[in-house]
Amino acid sequence: MNFMQLRYVEAVAEYGSLNKAATALYMSQPNLSGAIKNLEKELGVELFERSNTGMSLTDDGQDFLKYARRILGEVKLLEERYQNDYLKSFTVSSHHYDFLSAPLAYVSEKYENDYQDFQLIETTTRQILESVATYESDLGILYLNEENRQILLRQMEELELDCVSLGEFPTRIFLGKNHPLASQDSISEEDLVDYPQIRFQQEKTGMHFDEDPLEINHYQKIIYSNDRGTVMNLLRASDAYASGLGIVNSFMREQIVLVPLKDSPLHTLVYVFPKKGKKTEIASSFIQEVEKKPA
Repeated sequence: MNFMQLRYVEAVAEYGSLNKAATALYMSQPNLSGAIKNLEKELGVELFERSNTGMSLTDDGQDFLKYARRILGEVKLLEERYQNDYLKSFTVSSHHYDFLSAPLAYVSEKYENDYQDFQLIETTTRQILESVATYESDLGILYLNEENRQILLRQMEELELDCVSLGEFPTRIFLGKNHPLASQDSISEEDLVDYPQIRFQQEKTGMHFDEDPLEINHYQKIIYSNDRGTVMNLLRASDAYASGLGIVNSFMREQIVLVPLKDSPLHTLVYVFPKKGKKTEIASSFIQEVEKKPA
């Protein structure tokens, strides 16, 4: 097995076609096909299912690709590290949290001489875990609760990730200022039954990977979005509500109302990182800023 074979598997998985992958890799289709078959023979498993419509990963292939991407990610970092004009990058993947912008701005100024790229990617739970596991992101930020804790911790163990608590928070209901429930001191789930719920879009992986702490009520109208700004505009323009940890420190505090959910369990906000990776100075500095978040 060699690094090129790992790249071949990644390319075929990405394009779903030997011909398209071979074109992208600047090699012939027969050579690519032979390299994949030799690798499968060496491993003693089939990595792809072949059909008239293309190639798709088997279960063994999906497991192989996860490890391959970690290795290729490390190789890429190693290659870039010794380029003469190399400036490092720092990337955080997270749920849709407004309070992370200030810490990223802080480290982008503090480390501007050593780092060129700074990214904050708001995405799904699965993508957060996988991007940290493959070293595409330096850190991941998400939450654990009674419902998802065991499943997500098991997923982290499989991906060789560790997590550290950033604090515990109850559920808060996000409402527009003109919402009929906006003046209440607290809200029960029963109070919300007749109102639409706004949720962040996730992959079809089940409720345990959802970003929103409240479940979907039977026959409830749901509005999905993958953009935090759109969610806030929907709240201002409708009687819909959203749920979250309620950690907000920007102009959004002037646009919406945060009301505690009655009898809410606590959710643990955590940051995630590779077990085998060494936490960098910039990552530690970013986390220190995050810990200054408003309560």
